[in-house]
Amino acid sequence: MPKTILITAAEPSGDRQGGALMAELNRRDPNLRWVGVGGPQMTAQRLTSAFPLADVAVMGLAEVVPAIPRILHRLKQLQTLAHHTKPDLIITIDGQDFSKRLAQRLKHLGVPHVHYVAPKVWAWRQGRVRQLKQLYTHLLCNLPFEAPWFAAAGLPTTYVGHPMVTQLATVPRPAHRALQLALLPGSRRSELTRHWPTFLATYRRLRQLIPALTGVVVLPSEAAATQCRTLAPWGDEEGLSMVTGEPRFAALAQATAALAKSGTNNLEMALLQLPAVVCYRMHPLSFWLAKRLVKVTHVSLPNLILNPPGQAGQGIVYPEFLQAAAKPENLARALYPLLTNAKAAARQQAKLAEVTKAMATSKPAAVLAADVVETYLAPLAKP
Repeated sequence: MPKTILITAAEPSGDRQGGALMAELNRRDPNLRWVGVGGPQMTAQRLTSAFPLADVAVMGLAEVVPAIPRILHRLKQLQTLAHHTKPDLIITIDGQDFSKRLAQRLKHLGVPHVHYVAPKVWAWRQGRVRQLKQLYTHLLCNLPFEAPWFAAAGLPTTYVGHPMVTQLATVPRPAHRALQLALLPGSRRSELTRHWPTFLATYRRLRQLIPALTGVVVLPSEAAATQCRTLAPWGDEEGLSMVTGEPRFAALAQATAALAKSGTNNLEMALLQLPAVVCYRMHPLSFWLAKRLVKVTHVSLPNLILNPPGQAGQGIVYPEFLQAAAKPENLARALYPLLTNAKAAARQQAKLAEVTKAMATSKPAAVLAADVVETYLAPLAKP
């Protein structure tokens, strides 16, 4: 009888990791039955999503509050789905708040529960790890310092690496980068609203100093591109092009430097050896709360990898500008030497090489993750 896996993602990056994991597991067992929620990458692997991924892909306290009724409804819907399908295994991917609440509702099923992408409890409210031990059978993490941290707390954890390590290893690297600034303002509507006008103003300031400079706006979708054009339009004479979707990696590999909001894209840039400056703006209420709860001193993933929580660090690689500090004059000042001084760029790239080294694994992330999942499926097989 086919084994049933209930799998959920709570944001687009989780959909990508979920799709890769499902593809590997489907290769090993083509008869697996998938139920849950995901985006296009997961539905391409035979998942019939119970509802649109966008219904639960919400970030930030101020943004989550009005969405609570919808999220609770979707949790109930997944609980009912689990009751009817009786899964043999549960896999939740990222989206810790949503995944934790789902795990609580499904705990009574008594089936193994693997959570993929470790929650950032090492960054804030570290005591939550005790609750995670009660909810999850096994944790799969993307960052090298996370496995020993969770294992020390008594939660079985495996570092599987990040899927971008494998994906970006095949991106061609030009012998000479163009004099071009990549602009990565985010993907969600709230991120674009807070970042894009500032990014465009920064680019214009740099163009006044470096007339030969061109720019490429790197976005995940055409919908995000449309929003940027609405928020702060630009003219054809400003030397700005736009790239969406998978071609963005080739565009990043060709750029001289980047201005990016904090997020997964920071790790993509690091693996492509792209010098950059990072910033982030959020709702003032969310930032006020974060300042009082977060225990780490950096927000960019490459900086965290080089400076693991509770360990001696190697210094930051990407300068960070948060909230009010993320203004065009500050960002342009930090970017200028990366665009005009080869030695300044090379210093960053030397540290980026250390990030890549720290992220190395023996196999691709999806393969290592599938190896762990398979250990919980194997006992279910009939002799």
